[in-house]
Amino acid sequence: MPADKGGVYQRGGYWLDLDRGAGGKPNSRNWYIFWYDSSTGHQRRTSTRTSDVRLACSKLDEHYLAVHKPTVADQDHYAVPSALADYWQEHGSKQASSEAIKARLKLLTRFLDVQVHTGRLVDPILPDDIDESVLGRFRSWAQIDPIVARKKDDDGNWIDGASRTRSASTAEESIIALKAALNHAVGKRRIRYAPALKHKTRDQVTPARSYRLSVEGIGELLDFTMRGSGKSAGHPARLMPLRRYLIGAICTLGRPDAILDMSVSPKRGQWMQDAHCFALNPEGRLQTNKVRPVIPVVGALEAWLTASDEWLVCRETSSSDEDQQIEVVEQIRVASVRSAWDSAREALGIPDGWGPKLIRHSMSTILATRRVDLVELEMALGHRVLGKTSSRYVIFDPRYLGTIRSGLEDVVGDLAKRSGNALHPKLTRDHINVVPMRA
Repeated sequence: MPADKGGVYQRGGYWLDLDRGAGGKPNSRNWYIFWYDSSTGHQRRTSTRTSDVRLACSKLDEHYLAVHKPTVADQDHYAVPSALADYWQEHGSKQASSEAIKARLKLLTRFLDVQVHTGRLVDPILPDDIDESVLGRFRSWAQIDPIVARKKDDDGNWIDGASRTRSASTAEESIIALKAALNHAVGKRRIRYAPALKHKTRDQVTPARSYRLSVEGIGELLDFTMRGSGKSAGHPARLMPLRRYLIGAICTLGRPDAILDMSVSPKRGQWMQDAHCFALNPEGRLQTNKVRPVIPVVGALEAWLTASDEWLVCRETSSSDEDQQIEVVEQIRVASVRSAWDSAREALGIPDGWGPKLIRHSMSTILATRRVDLVELEMALGHRVLGKTSSRYVIFDPRYLGTIRSGLEDVVGDLAKRSGNALHPKLTRDHINVVPMRA
């Protein structure tokens, strides 16, 4: 181990500290990375250009990983938590699915900490310490460790909210992330080999789930967003984000994360108005295995996109401008509709365990029974991908996903007969004395 150099964080021969002048007084608020340069015999430093210690520690890790060449001794002592952290630093944080990867790695890290605390594993945890028995304990622990929502109380303090059981598939996805991190370490020569670990497939851990909503059931959900349930999370004023989400889910068949990411901002290049198409994958975002396709825009969706300042799924606040005697409406992006969805699910008797993704499953089933082209349905769901050259041009063909467009229009037409008011954006902006503002 290298000698302790002080500072707030050290890795190898590099340490993090403030650049200090005479008397130890800092010359800057920014953190610096220090190291001893044996070729010159002098101490050197480089600025992290940040005063945030967490970001500075990440900068030091990035610097260390870029210049350090692992030795045989390093390989013998490289611990699993380091493999998880380095995998995130070098690979996971740069992926389009970075938030999901971060959550999986965080879950694994918490589990390893618990194992050390209870004496089931000894620190440092080396790759050879991870075997099927450890994975079995992780699966059991993940099932009993609840997912706890965080919310703010009346004083603005973060407190624990509702909790729910973690799905078995989440644990398997975390094991996949563990395998990826260890294989990444092998590729960087930080360990000589990765242990042979096996994860279970989604089909093995997730029982067949055939529950679907009918058109009538989806209509009831839309009605609920208009009337609410009387509870705080189910109040009509707080259900606008859920209604906007439902419109997006019905009209695009998208996954929840893709719908929450829908924006009309020209910078994102998603809404192609002239072609009447919408790209669920914004410009600059790399596609993942869960492909976000380009979807034809039907009339109902176009109305809501037109009524959006930036984000489709948003909440609205209004305030009065006394000087101009107008009411100002501001749209603010939301990160989740889970609370509102749970209120609707409980009120309408939707089985526990079904989240907002149920709309994607239900709409797929409804369209399939209406005899849309199944190849087009696979394309609309992102399960079948066109070649790069073909996809560049075919989306501008008026016939692109023609049966999907017709099928969506039929479903929206049926919903209009049942829940017509909920399909139209009811924004106070329609009043002549209202000025909408971008969030």
